[in-house]
Amino acid sequence: MNAEIISIGTELLMGELVDTNSPFLAAELAKIGVEVRWVTKVGDDPELLREVIERAWERSDLTLTSGGLGPTSDDLTRESIAAAFGEKMTVQEDLLEHLKGLFAERGFPMPETNIKQATLIPSAESIPNDHGTAPGWWAEKDGRAIVAMPGPPREIQPMWASYISPKIKAQNPDVAIVTRNLKTFGISEGGLDEMLSPLFQSKNPYLGIYSKQDGIHLRAIAKAATDEEAWELIRPMETEIRRIIGDGVIWGVDDDTPENLVASRLRSKGLTLGIMESFTGGLLASNLAETKGSSRFLGGSAVVYRDDLLSRHGVDPGLIEEYGSTNARVAEEMARAARKLFDADVGMSVTGIVTEPTEASGPVGTLHMGFAMGDEVSSTSG
Repeated sequence: MNAEIISIGTELLMGELVDTNSPFLAAELAKIGVEVRWVTKVGDDPELLREVIERAWERSDLTLTSGGLGPTSDDLTRESIAAAFGEKMTVQEDLLEHLKGLFAERGFPMPETNIKQATLIPSAESIPNDHGTAPGWWAEKDGRAIVAMPGPPREIQPMWASYISPKIKAQNPDVAIVTRNLKTFGISEGGLDEMLSPLFQSKNPYLGIYSKQDGIHLRAIAKAATDEEAWELIRPMETEIRRIIGDGVIWGVDDDTPENLVASRLRSKGLTLGIMESFTGGLLASNLAETKGSSRFLGGSAVVYRDDLLSRHGVDPGLIEEYGSTNARVAEEMARAARKLFDADVGMSVTGIVTEPTEASGPVGTLHMGFAMGDEVSSTSG
């Protein structure tokens, strides 16, 4: 089964809104074995919208639209699908009563403009919207389907999970797609490409390489009749990747994040953490605070930029005078001070150069991280 995704709204073309629905739908479709061949964005122009929908209808097994299901005059998705199917929209009494009930719960009457949200064509059925007033459409004819969904992510994502994805799975039962994402650090994209060149020629499983903020990701994707059969294709490739590049450069897999791995390690060992940072302005502590169970391990954090305040927080002023505040030795001392300040088992620090570097301290972006546990301290720089 192949699919096309259409994101609708002039605001998307003008840069006023970022289209997050297309990436979400593409990722979800891949999970259930549907190949996305096209992604299109179109404004609220009735002629262009009808043209785009008709083209998608002609070339795709499944067309997914997001947006244009509101009550206003520029919400034209229903009308465009009706035109593509050559069918007339009619008001459905059950949908209309449901809409009126939603407005009554809020304490005011339903505007006349919302009546269009209670319409269907003969080839369509309504998809419940548990988080808004605009129901979706599932329109099917001649073995192909167009699924129209609302634009707000808080509406489209629950609708997808509860109603649309299960229905697509039921129609496409013999295809399973699994992925393994290996996250690397300390090796370049070009270096990985050269080392793994033969594996990039494989079609099933397919291996892709992507540059991300947290390093270079290697994503293996396999397709088979069942999940287990697909994993049987993935496992040998993962083993070969690890053999070639070494486990030392792979810091995580799939949904792992640096902060989640740190949090998991601290929780499992029953350790607490104190943080002192300047270069990152509290970002390190903020990310860790958002992880599950952070209150059990995060003792506290301090954001300190000024040299005199570093001294007040327990950093040896002699080290600052000798090395400057953006130095690996000072980072170690900051970690030691953070551990003591917050009575923690582990201290962690970040310092670095944001602006106005000196020749001795290094270029803008230079970073030093310090670690302290017991009497041991260490640091890493980059």
